[in-house]
Amino acid sequence: MTARAVRIQRGIRHLTAALRRLVIGPVPRLFDGAYYLARHPRVAFFGIDPFLDYVWRGAALGHDPNADFDTAFYRRQSGATRLDPLRHYLTVGARAGLDPSPVFSTQMYLLRYDDVRASGLNPLLHYRLDGRAEGRIATAAAGDPRLWVPLAGLPEAHCRAYPAEGRPRFALTLLRDGPVTGPAAPASRIGLVLALDGVEIEGLMTAFETFEAGSLEALTVAIDTAGRRHPPAPTLVLALEGCVQGPEEAGEVRLRYAEARLWNVAVVPPRMVLRAPAGRLGLRAD
Repeated sequence: MTARAVRIQRGIRHLTAALRRLVIGPVPRLFDGAYYLARHPRVAFFGIDPFLDYVWRGAALGHDPNADFDTAFYRRQSGATRLDPLRHYLTVGARAGLDPSPVFSTQMYLLRYDDVRASGLNPLLHYRLDGRAEGRIATAAAGDPRLWVPLAGLPEAHCRAYPAEGRPRFALTLLRDGPVTGPAAPASRIGLVLALDGVEIEGLMTAFETFEAGSLEALTVAIDTAGRRHPPAPTLVLALEGCVQGPEEAGEVRLRYAEARLWNVAVVPPRMVLRAPAGRLGLRAD
């Protein structure tokens, strides 16, 4: 590279760094500029500030900000966000339990190490700064549905997410076992992927236990996710084994199942927390 080219490169570096400081602010400690430039020599060649490139262009292309953060994996959990994935994880995602890569579980790291949780330091940042050198354990993430036992091999058509996009309220009605009226479609399993908070998880488990032990013919659990903040990622999977799905009637879908299994997918690995005998379930989303 000629001396003139070096001067131009240096000038671009200073200009784009000043623009980044003005528009975006300081570079987060989780961003590894040397790693980013090594992976993307075009950015280094033109002298572009690496974090500015990541925010304005690189994140959208799936570029990773360090060796321990998988941008594409994170985006599958967070969905579209105003911030780039790295700053979203630092300001919102870690508190919500989102995972930065398939091999690092945010929640498990904080659960395993009380001192990290008490410090308030971002768990991945702690792991990169000190934890790895100290021999601390990073557990695989549970955030990728492809790793969840209850959804393994399940066709997308047999998987339903609640709350559904744009429909924050839904209701699950537990019914005694019986036939499903009208045309029925069999399915070996149907998975209901639920983003519920702790209170709602407790309520759903109590409903199953109460219904099984009691004499009620129907018990409805109504969930309204519009009223307060909810987890951005699923926390439960209700796997209905040996299903028959009836037609939708008056906005409700009826499912008959041979067994219901409730899985906690916020832990690694996902753990079955409840098993209920044959019955029917009514589903309504508002």
